[in-house]
Amino acid sequence: MEILFKFVFFIVGILLLYYGADYLVKGAANIARILGIKPIVVGLTVVAFGTSMPEFLVGLQAAIIGENDIAVGNIIGSNVANIALILGVSAVISPLVINFKSIKKELIFLLIGSLIFCGVIYNGTNLIIGLIFILIMVVFIVYLILHPGEAPIKEELPESDNSIPKNILFAILGGVGLVFGSRILIDSAVFFARIFKVPEIVIGMTIVAIGTSLPELAASVVASVKKESDISIGNIIGSNIFNMFFVIGGVSLIKNINVNKLIYSFEVPIMLLLTALLFPMIAKSNGLKRINGIIFLIIYVGFSFYLFYR
Repeated sequence: MEILFKFVFFIVGILLLYYGADYLVKGAANIARILGIKPIVVGLTVVAFGTSMPEFLVGLQAAIIGENDIAVGNIIGSNVANIALILGVSAVISPLVINFKSIKKELIFLLIGSLIFCGVIYNGTNLIIGLIFILIMVVFIVYLILHPGEAPIKEELPESDNSIPKNILFAILGGVGLVFGSRILIDSAVFFARIFKVPEIVIGMTIVAIGTSLPELAASVVASVKKESDISIGNIIGSNIFNMFFVIGGVSLIKNINVNKLIYSFEVPIMLLLTALLFPMIAKSNGLKRINGIIFLIIYVGFSFYLFYR
């Protein structure tokens, strides 16, 4: 009976994260527009940060209670899921078409950033590393604001609503949902990891990672159905960059994170491999074909099975 209750709480936690992020983005983005902030700035800050809040709060909650494996595993797992699962599903639904030259710089930034991230966190993180990561994030955002045509973060802004009280309420409800959802999700994940004797790092990289990636999954799949490939691909590039530097950087400002070096034997190489594969795949076809999506999905299934059964 306890397992059933925990499973229900786990689902509730995921739903709170999903709708919490949605409400927070909707309320905050509209408030920003009412204040006269340019749409490109709103998209690159409010919307992008809002969709990364599930990963941030889950990472923070996990780090605070000492579950560092879930905190780090969630980020590595989310980045793997974003490329292999989300882009894989999106490409299978409808081939993704985008001009390689228009996102070449962002793909380079993502690959180099991933290498820097994995190298820097090897011995864990601290306040200094957190500050460096946040600085990298700020430089990236400023660059995109100054070069809006090259912005890889393409999330559509929420429907305009000029009611300030309603938008403040949305933002508050979203924030509360995210806080409670992250706590419930972490508690449930730790419970299942201990009951089924599955390492926390595996739970963080699979179930928790998928749960916190739901906003990206929803945005990319809907964009794929609408044939808006730039949103699907741009959403994932931006999300992976935010996950590494905003989420881990922000959490490190509050709490040092110890990193389990075992992830460098399999999980980290897979994340870097998938990131590197985006280059030849997108360059060759100016996007991702269905066969590319199938390859990504096969990799993700293999990745998940290996984690659970190794």
